Amino acid sequence: MKTIGSYLLDQLYKEGIREIYGIPGDFALSFFKCIEQHKKIKIITLSHEPGLGFAADATARVTGRLAACAITYGAGGMNLVNPIACAYAEKSPVVVISGAPGMEERKNGILFHHQAKTIESQRKVFSEVTQMQVVLDDPATAAEKIHRVIKTAKSYARPVYIEIPRDRVFTPLTLPSLQTAGGQAPSRGEGEEKEKKNDFEVIQEATQEIVSLFSKSKRPVLMIGIEIHRFNLAKQAVKLAEKLGIPVVSSFMARSTFPIHHPQFEGIYLGPAGPKKVQNLVEKSDCLILLGVPLSDTDMAMRLKRLKPNHVVTCVSREVSIGHHQYQNISLENLIAAILKQKIKKHFHSRKKNPLKTQIKPCSYFGKQILEVEDIIHAVNFLFQEKGAMVTTVDNGDCLFASTLLDTQNLLASAYYATMGFAVPAGVGVQVATKKRPLILVGDGAFQMTGPEISHCKRLGLNPIVIVFNNARWEMLRVIEPVGSFFDLTPWPFAKLAELWGGKGYTVSTRGEILAALLDAYKQKCFTLIDARTPLGHTSKVLQTYLSRIRS
Repeated sequence: MKTIGSYLLDQLYKEGIREIYGIPGDFALSFFKCIEQHKKIKIITLSHEPGLGFAADATARVTGRLAACAITYGAGGMNLVNPIACAYAEKSPVVVISGAPGMEERKNGILFHHQAKTIESQRKVFSEVTQMQVVLDDPATAAEKIHRVIKTAKSYARPVYIEIPRDRVFTPLTLPSLQTAGGQAPSRGEGEEKEKKNDFEVIQEATQEIVSLFSKSKRPVLMIGIEIHRFNLAKQAVKLAEKLGIPVVSSFMARSTFPIHHPQFEGIYLGPAGPKKVQNLVEKSDCLILLGVPLSDTDMAMRLKRLKPNHVVTCVSREVSIGHHQYQNISLENLIAAILKQKIKKHFHSRKKNPLKTQIKPCSYFGKQILEVEDIIHAVNFLFQEKGAMVTTVDNGDCLFASTLLDTQNLLASAYYATMGFAVPAGVGVQVATKKRPLILVGDGAFQMTGPEISHCKRLGLNPIVIVFNNARWEMLRVIEPVGSFFDLTPWPFAKLAELWGGKGYTVSTRGEILAALLDAYKQKCFTLIDARTPLGHTSKVLQTYLSRIRS
């Protein structure tokens, strides 16, 4: 007979989960033991809970499936809140599994270590950063809760929270009478059929209004947003773009979702900080279709007032807005499918030059000049040009803005939530889940937060290439507020730390050195770390322009 813990693992395995990122604690030890006994799913342990969350987030993004992390109650769970908030904001389906005090021991009426205000405090905190929360405390309802919470994570592409009291992990499970062991739901009732019919009518009405606006337009533009990636709709988005035949741009968050070498792709929209052509395409469009684009300051580059509402179609978070009309409960998948079925007069747009593709010759560009941020990106582009593009994880800061110049289709970042500390554990998650060697771009400040997770690479058999953008302080914040004495960082010997942790380190400060280090790092079987030192006070031109516009 299945137990609550083993049944949960079975369902996660069916969803493609092959690893759970975890840190054990006394309230979670029984579940960790259950994972070991299950044998089909392996435990990937790191040093600190934020690393678990970012690794799981990256795994979900890069694989297009659910990912999971397991922690202990209280001290462990509260440490995980920030990366799960990131996953919620960025729409990444991470399953959080937390141990908890046992049901029987709660009857004693005593306080537990790691307890904050009440036993329910942790679940209440996670209710703010997850789509659904369940407690598996009853063997009669556990199976139904497991199926419902997994379905929710998949449907909304957002994190969910599962709490298991430690004395319930090995409790035999009772399957509901109306549900098979395979998780099939009861047959659809009359009310559900009516709801489905109503949804179809709403989709058709919204589609007709979009087609009508598009048919009258002379400067239509399609902007691809992060939800296209989260719901695995990239192929459908390409089909839609080709059917419409119009220019395509990407939001900042979704910069690697649409094929960057596609003849209709014009680049990334960053308002006045980005290419002038892209800015004009978006802001002068008479039919701007925002497909899965959250209306955030990051994605819209603080330019929302520039857009005319009656020229904008917004399709995000299961809601379609066309001018001042709103249509509820419409999934992107169903909307795209409905538009593809329509007879639409096709525009014909094809760019003359790839906006990102660059041919770089090291002999003519790289030498003894002092290293600048753009030089790091040019060196990476040359590496990709010679060896092929790598999955790239990027942290918040100047490296994030500079990464808009990267010639790669596979990039992961916390572009909207903008938390620091994402890139290194995310890179670990990428290679664990895909076996593909990643490139990690991280600032010196962010590395000091979660960078030491790279020390696990030797044990886990991983070999990412890490580039630390090192200017000895939190330079992006200094650009926002130039006056202040609180931006300096304690210098770390990054290259030496890499050697101590079982990798290979490099320290570079010129154009020639960064290229030589990258090419040598690519040859190594161990993980490598390049300490790329740029002048104090130097930032990329993209960051300078972007932040100056925000200040103004």
